[in-house]
Amino acid sequence: MTLPNFLVIGAGKSGTTSLYRYLAQHPDVFMSAIKETNWFAYEGQRDNRYPIRTRDAYERLFDGVTAERAVGEASPQYLKSAVAAERIAAALPGVRLVVLLRDPVDRAYSSYLHSLREALEHRGVEEALQPGSRYVEMGLYHPQLSRYFERFERSRIKVILYDDLVANPAAVTRDLYAFLGVDENFPVNTSTRHNAAAVPRSMILNRMLVKIVTTFRRIVPSLKNTGIAVRMKRPLLRPPEPLPPSIRRRLTGYFRDDIARTGELIGRDLSRWLTP
Repeated sequence: MTLPNFLVIGAGKSGTTSLYRYLAQHPDVFMSAIKETNWFAYEGQRDNRYPIRTRDAYERLFDGVTAERAVGEASPQYLKSAVAAERIAAALPGVRLVVLLRDPVDRAYSSYLHSLREALEHRGVEEALQPGSRYVEMGLYHPQLSRYFERFERSRIKVILYDDLVANPAAVTRDLYAFLGVDENFPVNTSTRHNAAAVPRSMILNRMLVKIVTTFRRIVPSLKNTGIAVRMKRPLLRPPEPLPPSIRRRLTGYFRDDIARTGELIGRDLSRWLTP
């Protein structure tokens, strides 16, 4: 039985999909076919939103491992989960953890835009991005990261900033390869930025298409993670408008203390996130 020896644990909307794709290119890295297994966050829960609901099903995700040195999966739910850190520590004591962090204001807006695209959100941005909303609270990184730093050696936790990934994805991925103990000189193709933010041109047409895609996924589960849904939606999407400055200033103030504490925890200067 083979289980992961590394996990990409989040944060959501911080480049985890791109990193998942880049890692999967390496011949000495095995990534589970399902991104966001969410197993350690929702272990045993019977809910159709969570694709892996038994330990046996989770283990089967890694049946295809041959001689790969790095075996992993990516589930951004793990960072925000109150229980995942403890479950991971118990099941995978030697695991390496990869964390991506993004300016929490940008991350909140990107998460909101994603919900619009998936027809899960109908509120305006001012109403949706209020303290207490899931979009905003997920950007309070310090308490989420602390759960992992309390249970795992710092040498086993790799923190990557989204800004660095965007600025030089090849260099960041090569550095990550080295962290995972595989050949860092592998020529990774980082020309595609996956799951970039976009909004529907028509909310009505988008809701119709989401219903069609959801129905097909239920009938043919193998369509999940094939990229077909993304290609179907692409003509209906457009780049989003910038976040209104007034909302950015308000949220930056809300995150200020947590940004400072997070920077101290990970040993990085995050002051760029404090500029509205």
